[in-house]
Formats: sequence, C-alpha cells, structure tokens
Amino acid sequence: MNKPNHPPAGVLGISADAFLPPGAAAAGRAYGPGQVHKPLAPSRWAIHMLHSLRERYDWRGAWYKRAASALKYVLRSACMPWCHGRFLAFVHAHPQMMSYRRRDPRLLERHMHRYINTQWRRRRRLRSLHQHYRFALASLPEGLFEQVYGQGHASLGGIIAKDGTLLTLCMRPPIFMGCEGELCLQLCDATENPLYSIVFSVVGEQRTRLVIGCLQGPAGDGARDIVRALTRQLHGLRPKQLMLSLVYTFARHYGIRDIIAVSNQAHPLRRSGRPVLSDYDAFWEEQQGAAIAGGWYALPASPGRKSETDVSSQHRSAFRRREALRREAEQRVLHALGGAAVQTAGPLVQKLPGAYKPWHDWRARSWAS
Repeated sequence: MNKPNHPPAGVLGISADAFLPPGAAAAGRAYGPGQVHKPLAPSRWAIHMLHSLRERYDWRGAWYKRAASALKYVLRSACMPWCHGRFLAFVHAHPQMMSYRRRDPRLLERHMHRYINTQWRRRRRLRSLHQHYRFALASLPEGLFEQVYGQGHASLGGIIAKDGTLLTLCMRPPIFMGCEGELCLQLCDATENPLYSIVFSVVGEQRTRLVIGCLQGPAGDGARDIVRALTRQLHGLRPKQLMLSLVYTFARHYGIRDIIAVSNQAHPLRRSGRPVLSDYDAFWEEQQGAAIAGGWYALPASPGRKSETDVSSQHRSAFRRREALRREAEQRVLHALGGAAVQTAGPLVQKLPGAYKPWHDWRARSWAS
C-alpha cells in the first residue's frame, strides 16, 4: 500500500506562529484600500511569506512535487521581495481577502505566471492584481464581494428568453489557475451552467481602466448550433454582444471610460497550444475598437447602438424586444452593484488530501464564438 502523501516538515503546511515567542501572533496591519504602504520590515515580510506557504492545496502531486512548487514560489518572490511583500500584507490585512485566499490560494502567485497580456512584465502583473482588489474592496457592495470571492458565486437574477425559458446572469471569480482577469460575468441556463463568459479586471491608479481578457462561448462539436439557438432565444441579439454590453454597464456604473481589450497576439493562452476558435481582433474592430500599443484594443467609451429608426419597419418589433431584453439584463447587473442581496453558493475549493478541485468544470474552452 502507498504511504500517506504528507508534505515534509518545514516545507509545506508551516505556520508562521511557530517562529514567534509564546503568546505572540502574526497579526497584520489593517491598510485601507488605496493607501500608500510603507516598506515592510524584514520580520514582517518573513511572517507574511511563511503564512503564504500555508494551505497551498493548489500545489498538487506527491510531496516532492509540492515542495518543488513551494521552492519556485519562494525564489520568484525573492526576485521582487518588497512588491510581493506589500501585496501579501494587503491580503493579510483584509478578512475578505483572506477568505478568498483560503478558497483560491493561487491568488498569491497569479502574477508569477502568464496573466492577461503576454507583454506585461511580472511587476506590471502584480500591480494590476493589487489594483483590482483595492478597487473591488472599495467599490463593490460588501455582500457582493463576499459572495463572489468568498463563496465563489453570486446570482444576479434571470431574464426570460423568446420561448419562455429562463436565462440567468452570474458573477464569479476567475477559474482555478485563471489568467485572463479577476472578475467574471456569465450568461447561464436555468440551472446556472455557463453559456457565455466575459472576464475582466479594473486597474490603474490615477487613470482607472477596465481591461477585458476573455470573451468565451460554448465549445465542442455543437458550439455553433448552441450559439445560433441562443441568438434566436435572445430575439436576434448575439450573446457576445450582450456580454460586452454588461461590461459597459459595469464600467458606466463606476464612471470608468477607458475600456481596453486584449488582442489575439497578446492573449495569455495564445502560446499554450490551445486552438484559437475565433478572432478577438475582428470582434473588437467590429465594435469600433482601435489597435493600440502593448497588444491592446481601445474600445469606445460607450457602445455604438442602432436606434429604432435605423431598422426597417418589418424588423422593428424584434428590435424592440431585443433592446428590452438587453435593458433588463443591464438592470440585473446594476441592481447587484447597488448592494441588493444576491444568492449564495457552495465553496470554490474542496479541500481533499493531496488534491485541489476547481469550483467549476471547465473542459474544452474557446475564445469569443
């Protein structure tokens, strides 16, 4: 029989409190969102680093594989000790962030891997990660933040499709080992199985920007048929157009006018060997986006939409139904951002010995379909 798969002492599962005098605890200082942090004292940095090695069930495999993952994490952290240390201090200072960190330990090293844009350096990736969660803590309703990041799912309500079936809107954190952004809006079926997703982050200090890293539809042999059927159920409104409208609604609610979207070439999954099933660049250009430096497309501050007079008379009835459905979906998002109570869901992470299971089963993936 195989021996239990326990980590070696001193590598994983270590507690920072073990290195403190009896009765002392490694408590963090409560920094406010957006506050400028002073350089961490070496002792404080070490305490946060030791804490970040705990409960790392995203490091999978036999103990020596997990030990190798821990070693790589420590070495990468040592390349940017103060920047990474400030981010760890920020996470440890906020109970909401600690709740999310326990559910998704990958949060602590997301910036050490491919992330949102392949042209971003590691420090830029870390800054964007830090900026998004400062924004989220300061701007998202407290209940919504807890349900999205602490519990892994928030239901924003439903819309009625053409045939009377229910379509639901959900807000979720990034998937396990996600690299395309920190907040996910989804269009789902009645049982909240995702049909379309758009993933984005809010970054920037003086100039706030919303960056879109993913627009994902169904995948597999029947993906096109699903998209066609869904478009019919939305009275001719393309699902990806609806998802982009919801992101514009989010940005408008917070007064964000700068919206940029990643290009095909700069997408973090471009070099991973996965097939590209659709063309991001073509869709952004269709939305009047302009290619800019850094692998981005700058989208207009507001979406271009037709008026009823621009539609022929025989199609105006369908146009009105389509716009009414779009407005209803946008109102669901605004209602959630206004602090209304939303539904809860089960935990993202199932803590099993030697394993880490994601909150959702994402098998085959596609880009914007």
